[in-house]
Amino acid sequence: LRLTALLGFVNEREGGVLEPQWSETGDNYLLKLFRDFVFHQTDEEGRPMLDYAHVVENLSRLDAGTEDRVLLTSRDGGSLLIASFSDMKRCLYNAVEDLRRRSAV
Repeated sequence: LRLTALLGFVNEREGGVLEPQWSETGDNYLLKLFRDFVFHQTDEEGRPMLDYAHVVENLSRLDAGTEDRVLLTSRDGGSLLIASFSDMKRCLYNAVEDLRRRSAV
């Protein structure tokens, strides 16, 4: 639940004191692709797949920060990135820390 909440804080965030395309650049874009990889899987015919085992397995790998690598693809197929779960975990915590620094709390 904690990782899902953190991904929710970071993904698709726009406006405010942040740059308009904050979630579409650098490490934050990697996290967007990871979110799509985990939660927006489709089958060969483009139908949505609801694979809870896939979600749990990959969130667990993210939580552990394993060195396993995964191929992340943009929705249009124009971007392909290979990243380790340890890289994505670092990106996630850096993005959340950036939000904390910018918050009014």
